[in-house]
Amino acid sequence: MLRSISPVAILQSQTDLLLQHLPRVFDGDVDGVHDARVVTRRIREVLPLTREWYQRIVVDDLFERFKRIGRSLGRARDADVQIALLSQLEARIPKAAPSLIVVRQQRERERLVAIRKLIKRFEQLDVERLLRDVRRGLSRRIRPWTTVAGTWRQELRQTLIERARTAQDSVEHATGVYFPNRSHTARIALKKFRYSAEIGDMTGVGFVDGAIRDLKKAQDILGDLHDCQALIDELPDELTPEHPDVDAADIRLVIQVLEAQCRELHARYVPRRARLVEICEQSQRLFADRRVAVRSAVAVGAVALSSVVYAWERASSSHGRPVDEVAIRIPVGRAASRVR
Repeated sequence: MLRSISPVAILQSQTDLLLQHLPRVFDGDVDGVHDARVVTRRIREVLPLTREWYQRIVVDDLFERFKRIGRSLGRARDADVQIALLSQLEARIPKAAPSLIVVRQQRERERLVAIRKLIKRFEQLDVERLLRDVRRGLSRRIRPWTTVAGTWRQELRQTLIERARTAQDSVEHATGVYFPNRSHTARIALKKFRYSAEIGDMTGVGFVDGAIRDLKKAQDILGDLHDCQALIDELPDELTPEHPDVDAADIRLVIQVLEAQCRELHARYVPRRARLVEICEQSQRLFADRRVAVRSAVAVGAVALSSVVYAWERASSSHGRPVDEVAIRIPVGRAASRVR
């Protein structure tokens, strides 16, 4: 199957999606906050690949803006996750429900504060205008030799190699024994690798067959594990004079249930480690081989391209126009590849 989706097309489609989510974010909708956060992560992943369309200073500025947007969404999202988890525990542990209700209500107050700050931050950053500016383009003229060479493809392959290597190191470092911080680090590495793999798939640069599905499953399990661990770490903080209705025995019982849930989730993750390492190793081989092949192709094409550029400059001069006023795009098709 031929693919022609470029990084800037992905950026603009994700920008459209974030614009659609904005009304729900301003309404404090739980799913709207989550969906918007996912979109901002994808935008940040694809932005560095758009320097053939946008000036570097523009890309860097956009990256920092979307990073701040993502952090604001993240604080609200973290509160939503804990509220949902506490609600589930209230149903599972009726004995501890009175104490859990107090804790959940505290989280809901914190969530309201986070949402208010989120809305103010979005207003300060003028997010809607920012997104519409990105959607319109603000693009610079594209040099024909840059477009043909497709430097973004080389950058994406290099990113995929680095993300695969980091993910492999993190998974191996976490071992089969549960270390909360190491498991969390592995989750972050797998998430970043997955987002890069999705871009590789959409643009036709390539991806390992089944990688995106397996990376997402492992990431989801480790995400649930992290949510339980974060609540375990924070629950003892509720045992203060300011919360006389929170019973220490109830909290200990809840922590025991959460620890059992952590063990169950980790047991589900461990059998996936071998497959994750396999995906990482295959990806490093795949994109390392592609990088060598591309260098050879570019070297051959550069000779032919120099003739095209020379003729283009002569034609521009003959018509009395400066070369830098002429914008030429040469589309390059590419077939998607998979390793089976």
